[in-house]
Amino acid sequence: MPKNPIPLPTPMMSRADDDTWTLEVPGIASTAGHPAPEWAMAKALEAVRRASTDIVRRWISGKPVTAVEQQVVLLVTRGDAQVYAWLEAAFAEDPKRR
Repeated sequence: MPKNPIPLPTPMMSRADDDTWTLEVPGIASTAGHPAPEWAMAKALEAVRRASTDIVRRWISGKPVTAVEQQVVLLVTRGDAQVYAWLEAAFAEDPKRR
């Protein structure tokens, strides 16, 4: 693990032409087709949790894992509240991303 934590990727939320919402965490996970931003956030939490499991499996099997992926795994180990706070903070800082 690096001594100085690598910054986590910045989540991005977008609205499609059909009025559904997509939330993407670049290089980690994405979820699409949700009727409201809140649903996209909830599903993104699940998607990040699943991605973390896949990262750990790759790590255990000796395959390369990036420093960003390691940071995501560490974040998930702190609990859902921490993951949700990270997702929420990305949009609190820049409401235009919604």
